[in-house]
Amino acid sequence: MPRFVDAAARRREIVEAVKRIVAADGLARVSLREVAAEAGLAVGSVRHYFDTAEELRVHAFEVVAEDVARRVEAQDDLVAQLCQLLPLDEARAVDLCVLTAFRLAARTDPALLPVADAAHARVAAVVGRSVRAALPDVEAHGLVAEAERLLATVEGLALHALVHGRWLDAELCLAVVAAQAATLGRVPIT
Repeated sequence: MPRFVDAAARRREIVEAVKRIVAADGLARVSLREVAAEAGLAVGSVRHYFDTAEELRVHAFEVVAEDVARRVEAQDDLVAQLCQLLPLDEARAVDLCVLTAFRLAARTDPALLPVADAAHARVAAVVGRSVRAALPDVEAHGLVAEAERLLATVEGLALHALVHGRWLDAELCLAVVAAQAATLGRVPIT
């Protein structure tokens, strides 16, 4: 009797293998063969869901970007939203490491660029709504500038925390985010 395989669960299992590979060794090691080995599957099982390594990379990027965006969207206040973009626990650290690798690869990989653009736009919209709530009278240019300033600060902080986590711990990251949020509307926008 054939065993039923939940396609969504199997695709997620494959994405989790991609995440482990990227977090440990970077995107260069993501191939159908490597991912199959990491997931404990036959290459044919991975090929059943993804015809090419590019298709697999795009899907994995979409899934990770979706996971991060959902965590940001689930928060009610600006600081909590921004904290979802920081490696404050193992799950966020892995997702942000993988997300950063894919976003950097999107600079030179046209297949990844639409995912990078959509992921940024989605998170920026959430942060922008929070900025709008805090600064209801700010004009559109100022709103975008404030949201991008906060995102750039947090994304830079996340990168520093991923690389220098020995001294840039969660407490310090939270203090930086709180300090940046406190400057909302006070930084001159030209």
